[in-house]
Amino acid sequence: MNPPRLVCFGNFSIDDIFLPDGNERRACVGGDAVFAALGARLWEPSTEIVAPVGNDLPDAVLQSIADAGFRVDLLGRRPYPTLHNRVVYDSCGGREWTLFASEEIFHELSPRPSDIPEQFLEADAFLVLAMTLTAQETLLEFLRKSTRAVLALDLQEDYIFGNEDRILKLLTKTDIFLPSAEEVHRLIGIDDWSSAARYFASLGPSLVIIKLGNEGCLVFDANQDTVLQIPPFTVSDILDTTGAGDSFCGGFVAALTGKRWNVKKAARAGAISASYAIASYGIDSLLAATAKNAMRQLATWRPSTG
Repeated sequence: MNPPRLVCFGNFSIDDIFLPDGNERRACVGGDAVFAALGARLWEPSTEIVAPVGNDLPDAVLQSIADAGFRVDLLGRRPYPTLHNRVVYDSCGGREWTLFASEEIFHELSPRPSDIPEQFLEADAFLVLAMTLTAQETLLEFLRKSTRAVLALDLQEDYIFGNEDRILKLLTKTDIFLPSAEEVHRLIGIDDWSSAARYFASLGPSLVIIKLGNEGCLVFDANQDTVLQIPPFTVSDILDTTGAGDSFCGGFVAALTGKRWNVKKAARAGAISASYAIASYGIDSLLAATAKNAMRQLATWRPSTG
């Protein structure tokens, strides 16, 4: 088997979604690794997942992931229930996450270096998504020493307070940093996105992409000393924004790695990946998406603003 070009590290989860208009959907299949990998597959078919599987994840879920082209037979297994989240959105777009698992179980269901198939270590890029901070530290340390691949990092906002120095230290091992606006604010306490991106880049990553929700994203390319503002992609109906950031990260890193596109085009590709995530509950729209349609949308880019 040829090594993948991109590997996404994270979790599977089952999410109960509650929207401010009273609509709700329980038991949605999700997880940052799944959203990211499906968003990535639109631009780079040679993408794989490293995410532990709980002991109660339905076989039908794994089959749908396998049908999408991923090697589920190589996924690590854990004797714990799948991570289960309650996600409640407010009318301003904010959300509150409740994880129905202890921190210890969350850590046990986060990927370890021993979960990585040997052939995956020859990948061109690795995307380390939200999990426990200790798991991220361990993975990035291992990958930096064991590979020459591009390393991309996404954070988990809940662990930031009290761990700022540990997180900033992670950036010294990172090539691409993809925080959300909320994560930037919690980490360094400023809302000047351009200044924040430049500061983060001074610590190590050559690319910093700050995800700004319905305002798109800001991209700072330290090598070119350029700042770009990329708007979101036009979507007729937004149903559930869960997983949008993860899908963006996967799409961006895949487009940049697999196609060697410039950062502007890669950010647009990430925005298109995110647009699929928000069009349905869970991963349904991403599972139905095709690379052909995504490429057509990229060729006829229609930003929602700007």
